[in-house]
Order: sequence, then C-alpha cells, then structure tokens
Amino acid sequence: MGETKLTARARSRSRWTAVALALLIATVVVLVVSVIKGGGSKHARSQATLVGASHEAVVGAPPWFAPYVDLTVSTVPRFQDVTANPSRRVVLGFILAGAHEPCTPTWGGLSTLDQAGTVNTWISQAQAADEQVLVSFGGAKGSDLAVGCGDPTQLQGAYQAVVDRYNLSTIDLDVEGPASLNSAVGARRAQAIAAVQRARAAAGKPLAVWLTLTVSPSGLEPAGVAALQQMLEAGVKVAGVNVLAFDYGPLGGQTLLGASESALTRTAAQVQSMYRTHNISTGHDGVWPQLGATIMEGRTDTAGQVWNISDARALYAFARAHQLGRLSEWSLGRDRACSGAPSQPSDSCSGVSQRPLEFSENLLGSDAP
Repeated sequence: MGETKLTARARSRSRWTAVALALLIATVVVLVVSVIKGGGSKHARSQATLVGASHEAVVGAPPWFAPYVDLTVSTVPRFQDVTANPSRRVVLGFILAGAHEPCTPTWGGLSTLDQAGTVNTWISQAQAADEQVLVSFGGAKGSDLAVGCGDPTQLQGAYQAVVDRYNLSTIDLDVEGPASLNSAVGARRAQAIAAVQRARAAAGKPLAVWLTLTVSPSGLEPAGVAALQQMLEAGVKVAGVNVLAFDYGPLGGQTLLGASESALTRTAAQVQSMYRTHNISTGHDGVWPQLGATIMEGRTDTAGQVWNISDARALYAFARAHQLGRLSEWSLGRDRACSGAPSQPSDSCSGVSQRPLEFSENLLGSDAP
C-alpha cells in the first residue's frame, strides 16, 4: 500500500473539515488492522508486498503447494510424514484402468484399491493429521480409466469408487497423450466426472476438479482446449487448470522459466475467454487463482531443459505477483540430489545440486506450516 502524501496545495485548501479528516484516519486504521489480521492464518493469509524496485503491487494469498507422489516407484516417500513432505498437501498418482478389468480403478495399473494396503494406511494417517490428500487420474503412462472403460455408467462408478473410498474433496485429472485426448474419450470422461460431482454435491460433500494439461510457451494446445471445453459443456465445475511446465519443444531462445511464465500468461487468456463464453464469472484477479503450474525438478525429459532451484524461487515470486492458485512438482521422490551424475532423468533424484526437499521448500514459500 502506498503512503498518502499531502502536497502544499492540498494543505492550503479549506475543504478538509475535521470530520472528514477523522473519517479518513478511521478508514486507514481499519485497513491496517485488516491487513495485520489477514497475515495470521496459516494457509490463507493475505499480505501486502513490494514487487520490484520501481513499483508497488498488492500481493494476495500465496499459491497452495502440493507435490505429486509417484506410487509406482520402488521407494515411495512417506508423504504423510513432515520430514519427507514439508507441505500439508499431496497429489497421489496415478489411478489407471486395470490391465484385465479396464473399469476397475488401480494404482498405477499394479494394485486395486483393496490391495494397496500401505498406501491406504498412509492416506488414513495423513487425513487423520488434517493433511489434504488429492488423487490424480491418468498421467503419461498406462491406460487412463476413460480410455480403458468404454461403458459410461461403469466409468462413473470407477471414479466414484475412488472418491468415496478416500473421501476426497479434490481430484486431479492428468490428461496426456493422444488416447486420453481423443474426443470420444474426453466426452465420456467429462460426463462421468460431472455425474460424480453432482452426486457429491447432493450428499453435501463438494468435489473440486482440477484439469492438468500439457502446454507450449503459447499456452494450451488445441487438444487441451478441447478437453477443457468438454468439461465445461458437460457441466463440470472446474476448480482450475494446472499446466505441466516442462518437456516443451524448442524454446526459441527463451529460458525454461521464461517459457513457463509465457505459457501461464497465454493459458490465462485462453481460459478467461472460454469462461466468458460459458458465462462463468471470475473475481478481481480474473482466472489466475484458478491456474496452477507443475514443474519437473532438475533435469526434465527434454535434453537441455533444466529447472534449477533459482528457477523454482523465481516461479514462486511470479505466482505471488499474479495471484496463481497452485504450484506442484513432479515428483516428491525426485526432490534430492543424485549420488552420481545420471545419464537421464531419474525417478529418485533431480540431477542438479540441491539440498533434500529444497524445491519443495521454495515452491511452498510463505505457506509453510
């Protein structure tokens, strides 16, 4: 907030009465008290911060941070343990179609919900500690439920089974690859998710739905736009669009950070336009609070495109300045330095110099517990 300055001309005017001045002082006091109180909440505090050297900007609540956890790797981090996950949120991936029963939801295509004993225990422990567990459906590998399960009613039942089993308040739909982005598959997915969301709402348990999509520096690709469009047309109340800020094509001279900031800016314009078409109103900050970004720590799958700690720190600052709603990383198990120099991206380390969980700490920022 800028300081109010009275010029000599203003002081010479007689229109400022004692009553008006008193009202002005009272208003300033109320605003100051309001800002101070807003800073006390652990996860939803609001702060006024200076951004840059030459201008001021009011920065609102920090983005919420939830790292993805890959449940298919040999060593899964104990996501419910604060020493392994500094955030009080986590996104577990991925729910896929069963290999022999395509309408049966499985963790990574490896185990049914009943067979996932350790995962189920950890989820229960996290929720008992008032931590938020999100579940992600889809991903880049395996068979998406909406691809494998062609029966709309059974597909709805598969999604419902996961949501009910873990009493989820938020889910993530990671839609990647030609099969998952197929128009018929997308329509089936959207209709099933809309039905599940309606059922949860009727039961007094609202379900937030995030859509995770690949992007280029120019924003959402046509298939991603179509996937979001299908969700909106089916009546899904989309909580947000999370962009995968890595594995781009040629950057044309941009840095990975610059390309990601460009992707988010262009995506915001696209989503705003689509919301306007569907008469979906947004707040003062537009759609930015309904956008998210997920990075891949360190070495990404694209040679030469590397997220460093300094980039994560800069992305957090960008997120705060633009009121971005969410930040994530792929994945929690990679948030540590490698013991040697990996020849390719690893599931268990980032491939860059870092302290354990340093990416998480920088993306978590002032939302730390």
